[in-house]
Formats: sequence, structure tokens, C-alpha cells
Amino acid sequence: MTPLIKKILIILCAALVLAAAGYFDKLYRERVLAEEAAEAAMAANLAVERLSAVTVKGRQPLHEYQRPVPPALLPRKAVLEFQEQNPDTIGYLKVEGTRIDYPVVQGDDNDYYLNYTFDHVLATRGSIFLDYGVSFDPEELPRHMLIHGHHMRDGSMFQNVTLYKNKAYFEEHPYLYFETLYVETIWQVFSVYVCAANEYVPMAFRDDEAFIAYAQKTAERSMYPVEVSFTADDVIMTLNTCSYEFNGAHTLLVAKLVETNFDFDHR
Repeated sequence: MTPLIKKILIILCAALVLAAAGYFDKLYRERVLAEEAAEAAMAANLAVERLSAVTVKGRQPLHEYQRPVPPALLPRKAVLEFQEQNPDTIGYLKVEGTRIDYPVVQGDDNDYYLNYTFDHVLATRGSIFLDYGVSFDPEELPRHMLIHGHHMRDGSMFQNVTLYKNKAYFEEHPYLYFETLYVETIWQVFSVYVCAANEYVPMAFRDDEAFIAYAQKTAERSMYPVEVSFTADDVIMTLNTCSYEFNGAHTLLVAKLVETNFDFDHR
């Protein structure tokens, strides 16, 4: 073998060795890069999992939520106790901020309780009583409850009804509260007006349209108009007392049932 050929072979072998080394180095670097990418992906996934765990845990309360205990109801007069004193009791009427705070009775006529007290004592002040013409059901209130009471000069009974003719008083005492043996109710005042004692006040209506028409007319008669509407399902209450604008004048205060609560222990 000549020296030239030997030299060429050496050069070729060196070239092959270098080529092989480069090839394997490329494979090595590609494998390293792939492993690094896989590790980075695993680290990213682990970070996401950890962040998710922290976020979910952060949404959980540190301790079980305890609902606040509802405040105890203020003491109320029990209708049952009044019924035990007088079986004619049908409920209890109260107006916050006024002296209207009485049991309500209903007799076989309007004359008896006009002249006799809740305790059956003959007296000028009489009682607060539901008109005998109203068909009263303590569980399902009648469509129109007409309640009478004397206007006493000492401010008792229904004297405070006449105070509603003052605009400020009308606006400051918008709700009536009436309790039967089975239900608590809240009524919103929408009308006060003066009429003659002999004016007919209906307690029953031939149909829904007649009731709605009467309620709307009553609202329109108010000394201080209130935005109100009526449906066939509504119930209204009228408080009636004498006043002194003219001979035989009466003041009527009218309210619409806005809330009913059956959820209380009446026993």
C-alpha cells in the first residue's frame, strides 16, 4: 500500500469517525432536549394541579357556616286568651304608633257592641267590632272587613282613625296589623275619606268586577291619593268611626291586605 493510499484511508476513517460522532451527538442533544421538554411539561402540569388544589381549597370556608339564630318574636297578645275571656273575639287589631290596639269582636247585630265593652259592661265607648254582616272565617279572610269603633274624645277606641285626615299622620302610619287565631296579616292604608253615616258600605259583592270597581272608587276618594291597583284576589279592610265635619259625618280608613303569615304557633 502506497503512502498516498494509506493517507487517503486515514483521512476517510477520520471523516467517518467525525461524521459518526456528530450524528450521535445530535441524537444525544435531541434526546436531552426531549427529556427537558418532558420534565418541563410535567413541572407545568404539577404546578397547575397544585394551583387548582390551592384555589379549590381557598373556596372552602375555614369552618362550617353557622346560620344566625332568628331573633325572638316580640311578645304579642294571644287571640286565644281573648277568646277565652269573650268567645265573640275574632282577632286583634293594632296600628304601630297609635292608640289603636284592641281585640276585635263580632256580635249577632251591631247594636250590642256599639254599647257594651269587650267585658260586657254597658259603656259609651263600646267595643271595636266587625260588622255583623261580614261572613268571617279566621282561616280565610272575607273580601271586605268592615270594623267599627267609637270616636272617643280621650283618644281611645277609633279616635286615632280621624287623625289620618292629617297628611303627615297618614304618611307616617301606613300599616295596620290584624291577627286571628290562625294567621297574622299586614294591611297597607290607601284611602281616608269622610262620608255620611247613612252611606252604604258594601261587605259582599255580586262579582269580581264589582269588588274591583268599589276598591278603585274608594282609592280615588282618598284625601291623599296613593298609587294602588286591585285584582279579584285582593282583600280590603275598612275602619269606620264618627267624626264632626258635619252632622252624621263618619271617617273611613281603608287598607289593602299585603302580607299573610301562617307560620307561627298560635297555641
